[in-house]
Amino acid sequence: MRTVKSRAIAFLMSAALILCGCGSAKTTLSPDTPQEAVECTLESIRTLDMTTLNNCTDNFVQTYHNWIGIPIESEYRAFNELLQPQSKNSSRYKTAYKLDQKMTERLTWEITEVRENSSSNTAEIDLMITNINMQKVMERYEIQLIEAMLSDPGTGITQMIRDTVNAKDILISLIEELDDSDIVTTPVTASAYRENGQWKIHMSLDFINAFSGNMFAVNDSEEIIRLEEQLDDMANEWADAFEERMDKWAERFEENFDRWMGEP
Repeated sequence: MRTVKSRAIAFLMSAALILCGCGSAKTTLSPDTPQEAVECTLESIRTLDMTTLNNCTDNFVQTYHNWIGIPIESEYRAFNELLQPQSKNSSRYKTAYKLDQKMTERLTWEITEVRENSSSNTAEIDLMITNINMQKVMERYEIQLIEAMLSDPGTGITQMIRDTVNAKDILISLIEELDDSDIVTTPVTASAYRENGQWKIHMSLDFINAFSGNMFAVNDSEEIIRLEEQLDDMANEWADAFEERMDKWAERFEENFDRWMGEP
């Protein structure tokens, strides 16, 4: 059963990290302090200003080239999908951008403490980041997948595949169902470093999780655990039935084999 869960979560993380990003023509800043760097970073996330985000952080990882040296794909720590060169007029891009908007439009934050180390040109910034509760959204999405499988083992698997393909549309609908109480505040310490006279923020997994509404936190609800147990029971029943059929087939094969071998 953990395989079902891990596949669902892995799909959502790899399909967008769920954040997919969007280019913007806003002015790029050069933060002079750690506080300015984190303000720059979070504001660019809230407004989906990818130019500023990439300037204020180490979001960019590397570029991959084909065998003749032409760049074909770049890797980013967050907002990866739509930072790739492709048509902004595609339906896939528009859906991903809409999901990003839904996920970041209510993002707020409070800086509680800044600790700067002048000798190493590094700093730590303590933050309280508030956003919609994406952990709840992810749990509801997972429940929907499992319930589809439990409702009808045959069509349920097909429905699960369809739901993972259309994950962004489903997540947008689930976000729209949230009310004003469905928010979460996550404490996090962001790391900053000074590079070429400019402060930048490290895009750590904890920091990404915080501004993503605690989306990647592992904390299964009682409902998910209950449904997983039901799916485990169903999987065991399938396995037992399959084993029983294989035993009967083996017996029939052995009987026929003996008969065949005994014929002239």
